[in-house]
Amino acid sequence: MDKKALIYIVEDDEGIQEVYEGAFEGLYDVEIFGDAKSFFAALEDRRPSLAILDIMLPDTDGYTILTELRKHDERLPVIIVSAKSDEISFVKGLNKGADDYMSKPFSVMELIARVKASLRRANLYVKKYNEFEIDDNIYDILYNGKRLNLTLKEFKLMKILIERAGETIPRVEIFEEVWNTEYMGDTRALDMHIAQIRNKMKQAGADKMIFTVRGVGYRLD
Repeated sequence: MDKKALIYIVEDDEGIQEVYEGAFEGLYDVEIFGDAKSFFAALEDRRPSLAILDIMLPDTDGYTILTELRKHDERLPVIIVSAKSDEISFVKGLNKGADDYMSKPFSVMELIARVKASLRRANLYVKKYNEFEIDDNIYDILYNGKRLNLTLKEFKLMKILIERAGETIPRVEIFEEVWNTEYMGDTRALDMHIAQIRNKMKQAGADKMIFTVRGVGYRLD
């Protein structure tokens, strides 16, 4: 059975929180936050599949959350659900990076349909390999739902290893794919990137999975 999508919801109204819980029960894993601070703290630990934001919150507003979120993650699907139903608020939300905008009170069935549509669009760029998820939306890889927070070159390198797991990939081939150049002789650039990836994998709980094949290259088991 496929792993359920994780949805983060920022909503301080307890009544509406219960509506969300009932609407998504059995469909998605849901975490609800009453303020921006707890939402961003959770983002540090785990990236959701989609976020739903209210506009009027106790410590800030949804527009500010969205602006800050987009500085670090341009492609996370975001739906604004707000009591502000005027055209200016709608346009403002979309201009700041929201993928969709719904006004309160909302239809639960319509909400579920819009969430499914947003997830479907985002998942076109996500591939799953056992515990790994390669997310081309954000150029990062997740292990059991935890982001590895890779640099672009680390992402390209790790992507090759995952897609060809169990196969020893020669160093020259890695340089051609990741650095767009032929083998670079005695450089330690590749070894340093592998070391950094190993460290990030260890922090995510994926230790001792990349093996060095001396004189040839690297293999992911």
